Amino acid sequence: MQRLKEIQEEFKRLSTEVSQLKNGIDELQSAIPGVQKFINDVERDVKKWKFKTEPRLNRIQIILDVLKLDQKEQQK
Repeated sequence: MQRLKEIQEEFKRLSTEVSQLKNGIDELQSAIPGVQKFINDVERDVKKWKFKTEPRLNRIQIILDVLKLDQKEQQK
């Protein structure tokens, strides 16, 4: 009889935990669209930043290359 009560209590506890798990899963699933929007916004911002900085980086690299050449010529 005592074992039956223990099993019932365990079943109630398990049922409560499964219910909490389901609620947690529902919350996560409802958050997915917001997370996806955030990811899309970040990806868009990264692409925009790369697009804006790439030409500058190319110009900076050209300037550095010219300076290196000048430095080599001065050392000769």
